Amino acid sequence: MAELKPSRKHRILVADDDAEIREMFQLVLSCDLPDCRVDVAVNGAEVIEAFRDVHFGTIVMDVRMPVIDGEEAFHRIREMCKEGNTESPSFIFCTGYDPPHSLENVVAENPSHCILRKPVEPDTLVEALKIRTAN
Repeated sequence: MAELKPSRKHRILVADDDAEIREMFQLVLSCDLPDCRVDVAVNGAEVIEAFRDVHFGTIVMDVRMPVIDGEEAFHRIREMCKEGNTESPSFIFCTGYDPPHSLENVVAENPSHCILRKPVEPDTLVEALKIRTAN
């Protein structure tokens, strides 16, 4: 069996339909993780398109977004990775609501993923990213 193509650990995609949250996350991560490049998307469809172009190591994504929500984007990207024999990115799901049980199960099965409750403190976000971009 062929070896998995690795993700780009120092490429981060931030996706949130709220411009203030998106900009704050991008600013905090760019300042606190200077070795990483941080790109942004406003909905799940943009996340999927961006992932086609760049194999991000970590995706920080709102669960509830227009066009395609975060959970659906996660499932589509996971399928793309299986089809392309590429390493799946780490996902940090952000939500101000109770997360769906299906996402809680995804996180329970894979410690490279996590769920953060909004409002997300900058230090909490940075710490979650440092763990996922190490190496």
